Amino acid sequence: MLRFIVNRIGSMVVTMLVISMLVFFIAEVVPVDPARNALGRYATEEAVQNLREKMGLDQPAPVRYMSWLTGIFRGDFGTSIHFQRPVLQLVEARLKRSLLLAALGFAYMIPTGLLLGLIAGINEGKFIDRILSVMGSIFVSVPAFAGGIFMIVIFSLWLGWLPGASILDSDSSFGELLIKLALPILTLSLDEVGYLTRLMRVSTAEVMDSDYVRTAVLKGVPKGKVIRRHVFRNAMIAPFTAIMLHINWLIGGVVVVEVLFNYPGLGTLLLESALRNDTILLMGGTMVMTFVAVATQTVADIGVYFINPRLRVD
Repeated sequence: MLRFIVNRIGSMVVTMLVISMLVFFIAEVVPVDPARNALGRYATEEAVQNLREKMGLDQPAPVRYMSWLTGIFRGDFGTSIHFQRPVLQLVEARLKRSLLLAALGFAYMIPTGLLLGLIAGINEGKFIDRILSVMGSIFVSVPAFAGGIFMIVIFSLWLGWLPGASILDSDSSFGELLIKLALPILTLSLDEVGYLTRLMRVSTAEVMDSDYVRTAVLKGVPKGKVIRRHVFRNAMIAPFTAIMLHINWLIGGVVVVEVLFNYPGLGTLLLESALRNDTILLMGGTMVMTFVAVATQTVADIGVYFINPRLRVD
């Protein structure tokens, strides 16, 4: 067990290290001067050079990368070239909003997907099963950005029910917050709902065809009781594993949704830093996002390890 956990944590560290190298290399080859971009096109060359020296941009690339990496181990993510503020401070504020959006999407995705899949599996082969199966396939096939555009056109431009942009106010109530986040939540969880519906449908259909369910029905146990005590509990094994393994996919989808709906989260901050080639902010934000995704995956792997005895090794 200890070796399993150590291997997962080691893989997480290696993954983050490789990603940091890739992001730094890509930022180096982009033909955008972050110092010039931060000061504007009308800044003097002397002012730009002073900013380069202040931020250490005049040093060789390997020196700057190692300086940034050693700072990470000390808890210092550096200072943003463009905003001239600590990266950790900028990322922390935006990360809270991204996690809020991901949590709300997760809270909507799980009960919706499980309920639709359960209904489809119980009614296997019937009209409602075919409708839900087709809907699930469509949801899975539509990319997040395309689904978001469809949502904006239908619910914002056509019907006028929901706002097309999620611009938050500090004094907004929880109800107003949900209204502003309704379209991002639907877009974020659309494909995940479809995937979970299909998975739950197959799992439920298999359980419904099992001997112990048939025995319970033949004994005269009410159908609702059979579904609650036998079908739902046993059909949840495969979906639970999928839910845990797809949390990082949900977090990754936040970036696309935030940009599409102009939501002030970590995803939009990463886009701004990439466009300005703010290397320090880009790497710091990417590392935080990667840590959240990879750490979630590691926790999921450990959880699956305990659930499935066949994965346990001495």
